[in-house]
Amino acid sequence: MTVRLKITLLITAAGFLSSLVFSCIILWEMLEQPFHLIDADLESAARRAVQIVFRGDEKRGSVAQWSINDERYWLEIKDQDSNKSVYRSDLAKLIEIPEPALGSKATISLIVPREQIDLGQDRRNEVTFRVRKLKISLGARTFLVCAGRPMENLEEEFWDTLIGVVSGLVFSGLLLMGISYFMAGFILKPVRIINEQARDISEKHLDRRIPISGGRDEFNTLAQTLNKVFDRLQHAFLRQKRLLADASHELKTPLTMMRLALDQIRSGIGETRPDPQAESLEWMTEQVLRMERLVKSLLDLSSLEIEAAVAKDSINLAEMLDSLIADYRFLAEPRDIDINVTLPERLEVEGDAEKLHRAFSNILDNAVKYNMDGGQIKIAGDLFDAGLTIIISNTGPGVPEAEIPKVFDQFYRVDQSRSLRHGGSGLGLAIVKRIIELHGGNVKFESRQGGWTRVTVSLPRYQENIPA
Repeated sequence: MTVRLKITLLITAAGFLSSLVFSCIILWEMLEQPFHLIDADLESAARRAVQIVFRGDEKRGSVAQWSINDERYWLEIKDQDSNKSVYRSDLAKLIEIPEPALGSKATISLIVPREQIDLGQDRRNEVTFRVRKLKISLGARTFLVCAGRPMENLEEEFWDTLIGVVSGLVFSGLLLMGISYFMAGFILKPVRIINEQARDISEKHLDRRIPISGGRDEFNTLAQTLNKVFDRLQHAFLRQKRLLADASHELKTPLTMMRLALDQIRSGIGETRPDPQAESLEWMTEQVLRMERLVKSLLDLSSLEIEAAVAKDSINLAEMLDSLIADYRFLAEPRDIDINVTLPERLEVEGDAEKLHRAFSNILDNAVKYNMDGGQIKIAGDLFDAGLTIIISNTGPGVPEAEIPKVFDQFYRVDQSRSLRHGGSGLGLAIVKRIIELHGGNVKFESRQGGWTRVTVSLPRYQENIPA
């Protein structure tokens, strides 16, 4: 789960919980208020009924008319002294309601057939009444009045209100989630920017840093901390590269002296010494030569790793490749390897001729070394709007598919015995990749085991030759 989603859920949960508590309080107040109004209405109806019934003969004549006009009330009036019923409304004559305790309020549910009277019953003919029992004194007399009225409409309004509140909570929750997701994205935007900028700081771009806005928030603190980490990393990385370059440079001179000494010893021995000693000297000379080549490759790779740019000279790759191909034909002919070339007349690029010569020399060297006798090498070039491609393919044992992503790694060899037999160090393609990247291009390696191998080099064209 992403941090943005976590923040969204936390804000939504907190907001929803607050809305739920607030809605419950409001709903409780909304539910209590109608009961207060009904209770007040029942008390008013009870007092009015007592006055109509027991204020002289003229008012007693109006009792029937009053009860007709207020047929929704359940009323029963008793004399406190005699406990006899002195008045019952029409509804009280039809329905018996248990009387609550004196001075109390009650909500009572009864089954009232719709055929008997229509009070808005539900499908089960259930009717809910709100009932109050009051003591009312009028003159010298005291009466006990039980007043009630059905609450079916109120119950329906209650459910409508409840559904409205729940719907409002769901809608507000979804709206809050959307707003929270947007706000979380806005809050985390600096983190996303820092992440993108940190991702661009690779081993080849350790000089880049994360911009700091100058604020004092946590994101700027994080950026400053990461920049300090990159400073230490760049320092350690450059020290490692310089150490490797210095060590390779220091090894180069003694190895050269050893090779010269071995050559001198071999020339002085001549044919007078036993063959085993001559074979040992031959083996030692080969190993020293191999170490020289390895040290030279390490020096080249170290200098390329430290370099951040190359010269910007105009180079015709077609001429360079023709010269290289002519040299490698001498190595291919003894093994009957056919070299087929299809190149445009001009392939101009911008860069360092010496480094590009080294890169394509390494590719052609591999194409010849790791080919089969009687095999083929195909070299083709192609131009497009802003660049060009050079494709060098050869027959041979190929590379297993699982090993292809590793071929550009330093010191990587597909077959150790085969590489040692040909004098390989595992640095050739690593040097090729670095040189091509310094020229703003890329190199792609494809192979099928037991069939063929293809290396595709893509480079930008010389800027002046790009059509407007």
